[in-house]
Amino acid sequence: MTHPFTPGPIDEDLWTLTQYLLKCGDLLDDLTRQPGEAPQRLADTIRTGSALYRTSLHTGKLLAQASLSDAATTVDGQEAITVLRRLAEATSNAATRASDAVSALAHGDTASADQLLKQSRAHLYRTPVAVQDVSGALLRHDGYLYAQERAARENLDTSTPTIKVSEAQRRGLAVFARGEAVVHESAAGTREVIAPLYAYMRGTTIDALLDKGLISLTQLVQQDRYGVRLTTAGTQALLSARPAQNRDLVRTTPAPVKTKGITPPARTRR
Repeated sequence: MTHPFTPGPIDEDLWTLTQYLLKCGDLLDDLTRQPGEAPQRLADTIRTGSALYRTSLHTGKLLAQASLSDAATTVDGQEAITVLRRLAEATSNAATRASDAVSALAHGDTASADQLLKQSRAHLYRTPVAVQDVSGALLRHDGYLYAQERAARENLDTSTPTIKVSEAQRRGLAVFARGEAVVHESAAGTREVIAPLYAYMRGTTIDALLDKGLISLTQLVQQDRYGVRLTTAGTQALLSARPAQNRDLVRTTPAPVKTKGITPPARTRR
């Protein structure tokens, strides 16, 4: 598929961001448990601040890539951009608070440094989970583009009314549209998506798509595993569906941080 704009973030980039965030969280946790006077804590705090700064730069790069790509042309791509923007704000704020903590320690103010480091850690709340949400949104975005390409190639009519789907079913169709999904069926008959990663979906959603004839399952070599593809009706239903606004965005982004009562130490001009 040809992309009219710069390609967006790839899985490796998002995986790297997750590792950065987990590492920064561990460094901040170690700092909050580290006793001692300011001179002994300064070096580790500078190291943590540097790691947060690198993480902030990486997040900003991914946001720019997503914003300049074709992600903005779909609802799911726009969701990925929104979450990345909030991640960029969170990592930037976390790096700033850590920098303020370095300044506080340089002036011997360990109490302010402790509070600033707690604030820095709070800015990273649930950020690794939010990266997974970005991956899932970009996966659905790609699926929608694949469906568009298929519709054009097969000259499918997507302007007439088709089978109506719920928002969960629309998202499921977008995940399956690339034709690379694998579903596992247990002995009890319940179905679970095991590939691709971050394709969160209830078994009841898969069942509903099957019942409506929007997807088909193909037995794979490995027992109890099936490949999934959209049917013609599924492609038409995906492209004609009206996506609903994602109300869960609030829960997938970092929690707000209270800064009342903490005044960052003054910086010395150089």
